[in-house]
Formats: sequence, C-alpha cells, structure tokens
Amino acid sequence: MKKRKNILALLLCGMCFMSFWGGCGKPEDASKDKAVVEDTQASQDAPQQKYKPSDATIPRQDSYDCPYMGLRFSLPESLLERMDNKEVAMLNTEEISEDQSSIHYAMMCWKTMNEQQRDMEVESSSDSFYEWSDSLTPVGAIGAYRAEDTQKLDELTGCSEHKEIGKSADGSFIYYLSVNPDVESPLQEDINNISYEVTDIVSLQELFGGNQAMTGSLGEFYMEDIEGNPYTQEMFSDYSLTMVNVFATWCTPCVNEIPDLEKLKNEMGEKGVNVVGIVLDAADAAGGANGETLEKAKVLAEKTGATYPFLIPDAGLLNGRLSGIDAVPETFFVDKNGNIVGETYSGSRSLDEWKAVVEKELEGVAQ
Repeated sequence: MKKRKNILALLLCGMCFMSFWGGCGKPEDASKDKAVVEDTQASQDAPQQKYKPSDATIPRQDSYDCPYMGLRFSLPESLLERMDNKEVAMLNTEEISEDQSSIHYAMMCWKTMNEQQRDMEVESSSDSFYEWSDSLTPVGAIGAYRAEDTQKLDELTGCSEHKEIGKSADGSFIYYLSVNPDVESPLQEDINNISYEVTDIVSLQELFGGNQAMTGSLGEFYMEDIEGNPYTQEMFSDYSLTMVNVFATWCTPCVNEIPDLEKLKNEMGEKGVNVVGIVLDAADAAGGANGETLEKAKVLAEKTGATYPFLIPDAGLLNGRLSGIDAVPETFFVDKNGNIVGETYSGSRSLDEWKAVVEKELEGVAQ
C-alpha cells in the first residue's frame, strides 16, 4: 500500500494560522532538518499505547482557512453538530510533491462512524489510524487537485458525484465538491451546503520554510499541570537542558511520540536533560482550563505512560511564546537560566531522531 502523507492532523480553535492545520507536522526535507510531513509512527522499540481515533479527528470551527491548497470554507451547523456528536468524522488527505514545496492534491473529507467505530481503540501508529479511517463510510469531500488527479476522483474521495467549483489563478489546480449519493439525503445536503471561496495558493516552503531560531529569556510565569501542581520558571534551574514539547490532545503524531519522549527523559536524564509537555488545547479562550480537554489529557498521560508534566497554558501564553505557533507538535529547548536556546523543531520524530537533536542542542549549550 502506498504510504499516504499527512501535513494536517490538528485544527486549533479559530486562532489565525493554526486554524487551517488539520495535521500536525510541517514539511521535512531529506536531511530531516525541517519538520515532518509524513505521519510519524511510534518507534519499533517503544511500547504500543492505544487511543480512540475518533478523538483525533478535526474538530468544529467557525471557518477553515487552508492557504496551502488555496481554499477557505465554512460548514453548515447541521454538519458541525454531526461532528460534535461523532456521527461524522472530518479528516484530511494530502499528497506532497517530491521536492516538498507544494501539494499534488489535498482535500478535506467527511465520513460516517457507527458506534463500534466511534468507540474503537487502536495502537498509536499512523497505519492503525488509516485502517480505521478506511473503514468509515465516505460522505463527501472538498479539495484541490492537479489535472492528472481529476481522473481518479472516485478513488481519492470515495464519492461518485463531483462538481467543479473553481480553478487556481494559474490554472494548475481544479477544485471539486464531491458527494456520495449512496448516503442518506440529509448528509448529501450538508455537503452541498458547504460555503467555500477559492483563494491564492501559498507554497509550503513559503508558509513554513525551515526551523525557526528563537532566543531570549522566557521570563517569569506561573502555570499548573493537568493535576493542579504549580510550575514556574524555576523548573528549568535543575537541568542543563529542558525539552518543551507543545502538543494537542487530538493531534495523532503528537500522541504517537509521547512514549518516545518519556523514554528520552529516562535515558538522557543523567546528562541533565528534562522533558516538559504543554497541552495547547487545554486552555480555553479566557485563559482558564478547558475541562473536557483536561480530562482527555489525563487519560492520555495514563495510557502513554508519561511521567513528565503536562502543563496548561497560562493566560499570557508563556509570555507570548506560545502565541505564534503555527502547528503542533512544536518543540523548543530552554537552558537552566530560562533562556530559549538552539532551534525550534516542528513535527514529530522517532526516539533516535530526538536523541540526535538533544545531543546537538546539549553541545550548543556547552559551547
């Protein structure tokens, strides 16, 4: 089976750029210096944890802005309610060009879930997620396709009725709204009532370039973890290097790498390395804790065996450090004085890859 590439696995609630990322990584080049595009599977020697794929689908949002595919759209309330009730899963699929600068095609799709599929638990791997996704019944899709891909719309979307809704400015992409006529008519109406606008396409390289280099002190802050324990800037003082991993509870690659981050903490602790997680979706718009997400994070910590703290963002978003995050997971490093050091890494990685990154950042701190 051809491995699918997924540059979306999360959609954050209405926060500018993050509002379009349904997938948690950014493009990665062959040298691995850039963020990951492909879904990251848990490393072979990591313990396999289980989770519900239905909890990792794209959530409700007022609108969805997808500059990488040149599309902006909003969903009818009836479809959003079906997503809220987990009757319908919103998912995404993309195929990236060989030079990873643009898409071959990209689409958002909707599929129905029965009770068994909704409650099913699978191992934390991208293959398991795709097997689950493939078992769902397609309802409809909206997407951008190159001309050669339009010959296989039935195969790509799982639908047999397609309506052309626009073309990109340069004519290289054609946009279609696709519907499965075999599903009940209210679902077909939901898809046909999607509001959309074709916009300018922004290349992946322009959107995300490479890793950001961010420096400077994080300053003073106060945050609590998901168990209510307090944390301040003093948490960095006992370690030469602290890895800060920013993630979301419904981001599949984020979840997949947690067992590896736990193993990293245990194996590199004697070198003065610590790991801290920040659950980006655990804070509500007012800066308080999101109760539903908080409970998900607690279950996630238990199922993945994570012993490092999962922190809830404070009202100041860590003195603004978290406000500019475009996609999760995002990881940065802090020295014992509370200064951001080294590079910022977008996307998930395997245990061995993270070890190499940490060794590099430790060397930089020592110098």
